[in-house]
Amino acid sequence: MKNIREIVSNNITSLRKQMGLTQVGLAKKLNFSDKAVSRWEKGEVIPDVETIENLAKVFEVPITYMFEEHDEKTNPQAKIAPPEIAVSLLAVCITWCIATILFVYMQVIYEYSFWQIFVWAVPASSLVVMYFNKKWGNNILRLILRSILNWSLMTSIYLQFLNLNLWLIYIVGIPIQVAIIVSYFAKLTSIKNID
Repeated sequence: MKNIREIVSNNITSLRKQMGLTQVGLAKKLNFSDKAVSRWEKGEVIPDVETIENLAKVFEVPITYMFEEHDEKTNPQAKIAPPEIAVSLLAVCITWCIATILFVYMQVIYEYSFWQIFVWAVPASSLVVMYFNKKWGNNILRLILRSILNWSLMTSIYLQFLNLNLWLIYIVGIPIQVAIIVSYFAKLTSIKNID
C-alpha cells in the first residue's frame, strides 16, 4: 500500500493531466508557482489541507478523492462539456450574433451589404476563445487558435479591401505563422523541462 504522500501526488498528477492542464496552468489556477506543483507531483512535499481543498474544487472531485488510491484510467469528472467550453462557446455565439446584427443594421439603414462582417467574425471568435484558453492553459489549442487568428485576419484584410487586390498580404502571414510554431515548440520544451 502506498503512503499518503504518494497517493496525493499521484492523484494531483493524474487529475491535472486528465483536465489537460500543464503544471503552469494548474499553478495559475491556485495562485502558486509551477515549482510548487512540481514538488507536489514528485511527492517531495504534500500540500496543506486548504490547498488540497482548492485542488479538489479545481478538479471537481470530493476532497476525499485526493486521499484515496484510484485507477489512472478512471476520470471522475468526465462530462460532455466542461463549464469552460460552454462559456467560450456562448461568447463565440455572442460574437456571431453581434456580426449578424451589424450586417442587418447596415443592410436596413444604409442599404449596404456588409458581408465582410462575417469574415471579420472569424478572427474575433478566435480572440474570444484565446482569452478563455489563457485560463485553461491548453498549448495545442493555443497554437491552433493563433494560426486561425493569423490567417483569418489576413483574409479579412484582403476581402475588406478586395478592390485593392492586396494578395501579397498573405506573404506577411508566413513569417507570423513560423513565429507562432516556433513559440509553441519553445513553450512545449520549457514545460517538458518543468515536468
